[in-house]
Amino acid sequence: MKGTKNPTKLSDKNTKDTSLSQKVSQLTKRLSESDRDAFRELFELTHVTLIRFCWRYTKDEDISRDIVQDAFVTLWDKRATLDPNKSLLAFMYTMVRNKALNFFRDSHYSDGLTADEQIVEKDPGPDEQFDFDILEQHVKQWIDDLPPRRRQAFKLSRFEKLTHAEIAQIMNLTPRTVNTHVMLALRDLRGKLQALQDDIQHHEHRS
Repeated sequence: MKGTKNPTKLSDKNTKDTSLSQKVSQLTKRLSESDRDAFRELFELTHVTLIRFCWRYTKDEDISRDIVQDAFVTLWDKRATLDPNKSLLAFMYTMVRNKALNFFRDSHYSDGLTADEQIVEKDPGPDEQFDFDILEQHVKQWIDDLPPRRRQAFKLSRFEKLTHAEIAQIMNLTPRTVNTHVMLALRDLRGKLQALQDDIQHHEHRS
């Protein structure tokens, strides 16, 4: 499909600016007061970065653009509830991620994992402060640490977008066993994420 190209070549002045999160955070109060100029500034600062982030999930630029646009609409609807003490950029990453996961859940890509995807669709609370590049490194390591068969099933499902029936043929398993492997992988990742959240909370309380 025509929209599958990687948007990495899109012009993005933000990649040269290491203070993006700080710039975005400075807009939170104005945005919560329905400042449309702040909303436009936020869009200009972040939309390409968010499209690239979303592309990691969709592998489709057009779909990623639609998801990011929808995220901005949702943000405007929720503007009065924004907390100036929390990272607005992290909130946007979380919202885009959730909408991308919801897209797959509701589309023909779904493998029947709706209940388990709720594990990662919850608003994460403390991990809104995460640097998402660092978080991605953690997740990659956690996946590598999964038992071999569980890791293989999870990667084929989440990264190669194969159905459980297709994975079952590749791994010489039943679709039910594949489903179990993927569910256990999600459970393991959820546990790792929770432990990381708890560790961050512990250090924040001590500081």
